[in-house]
Amino acid sequence: MNSECREQMNRKSAGVNGGGLSRRSLFKGAAAATAALGAASLVGCGPKGDERQVSGEPQVITDDSKIVNVTEEFKSIDNPLAVQSTWDLPLGTVPFHSEGAWAALLEAPSSARSVNTLGIMSLSSGARTTLISQPTKGGAYGFHDVCCGETVYAWIEMNYSEASWTLLAQELRNGALVGEAVELDHGNSDWEPARFTVAGGHVIWQKMPLASGSKRAEFSHCYSWAFGDAKAKDLYESQGRFATWPRASGGYLTIAPRVNTEEGTFYGITALDLDGGKMVDQLVMPQNVSPFEAVYMNGTFAFSVEANYGYGGSLGNMGTFIGREGGPFVHLSREPLACVAGKGSRYLIKARSSHFVVDVEGQTYAILPAPDKATDYGDYPASVGETDRFVTFATVRGDNGLPAAVQLRVFPLA
Repeated sequence: MNSECREQMNRKSAGVNGGGLSRRSLFKGAAAATAALGAASLVGCGPKGDERQVSGEPQVITDDSKIVNVTEEFKSIDNPLAVQSTWDLPLGTVPFHSEGAWAALLEAPSSARSVNTLGIMSLSSGARTTLISQPTKGGAYGFHDVCCGETVYAWIEMNYSEASWTLLAQELRNGALVGEAVELDHGNSDWEPARFTVAGGHVIWQKMPLASGSKRAEFSHCYSWAFGDAKAKDLYESQGRFATWPRASGGYLTIAPRVNTEEGTFYGITALDLDGGKMVDQLVMPQNVSPFEAVYMNGTFAFSVEANYGYGGSLGNMGTFIGREGGPFVHLSREPLACVAGKGSRYLIKARSSHFVVDVEGQTYAILPAPDKATDYGDYPASVGETDRFVTFATVRGDNGLPAAVQLRVFPLA
C-alpha cells in the first residue's frame, strides 16, 4: 500500500474528547443545510462567477444552530447507489482514480524480481496493463506512489535505504505511455516524498521539509506542471508544512497551508483556480486545529478533522464537515479515514468498513456497504472529489477465510 493509504489508515486520534452536539429540530437543521450549501460569495471569481467574501478569520463555531448533525437531523434511507462493474485484482494491488475512465495501479506482482510495478486499468472494460516494470532510477529504487489522469501519468521512485526520492511524469494516450519520462522534482532525507495529484494534464505536488529534519525551518511549496511548461509554477508558499494532500476537483485545487503565522498556528483550507492559480475560497481553521483531508466540491469545502481537540469550537470536533466560512456546516461525527468524493449535492464519506452517502439537498443519508467477505477496513475509496464514477477497492477473503483478491467496484454517479 502506498504512503498516503498507510498514513490515512494508521494515523491515530489525539487530544481530549470534546463535548457532544445537541440535537435541534429537523426544520432548523434543514434550513441551515440549505443556507450553507446554497449561498455563494468570495473575493474574486468563485464558482459560477460569484463574488465571494473571505475574511481570513479563524472559524471558531460556538453557535450550535450552525452545526447540522447528519445522523440526527437527516432522514435515513436505503442505499441509492448501484454497482455498475466489479473486478477482482491481484492481492496487494492499490488503485488510484483521479479523473476520467482510467485508474492508476500500484501493483504487487508475484515475481520476486520486483517488489512492485506500475500499471493502469480501464474502468470501462476492466482491462489491465503493466506500464512500468522497473524503476527508471535503477535497482536501488522502488515505486512509492502513482497517479494518473486522462493525459498524464505520474509516480514517485524512492531509495528507501537513503530516503531519497524522485517525482516523474510521462504523457498518457489511450492508456499507453508516450515519449520519455520527465523528472519534476527530487529530494533527500530532509524532504518528505512529494504529495501529488494530477488533473487536466497537470501534475500538482507539495514539497515539504520533514518536521524533524535539518531543513524543518524551510518553507513548503505547492507546484504545478504540465507538458509544454518550461518549468514548474510555484502556486503557493507556506511558512510551515501543509496539513493535507493537494486535492484537485472540478477545476479547483484544494490545499491547507499555514496562514496568520504571526498570530499562531493556523491552517487555511484554500481553493485555487487550476487554470490561473487564483484563490477562489478559503476557510481558516481554529488555532492549532489541523484538518485531516479537504476538497472543494459544489462551491463549498468538504473537510475532516481526525481528533477531538477539546477546543476551537465545533470545528475542533472529530468528523467530516461540509460548508464554508461563516457556516452553517453539515457534520458527520464519525472518524474520517479518507477524502470525500461525490457529485452535486451527494457526498460519499468513508467511515469504518462502509461509506455514508449524504445528500445535503435531499437531507438524507444512506449506508453503502462493503462487498461480501471484505476484511476489517471494508472498501476504501480510490476516487477523490467530484467524479462521475465512484471507485472503491477492498481486500476480500476466499472460501478458506484468507485474503484472496482486491475487489474493485465502480458506481456511476448521476
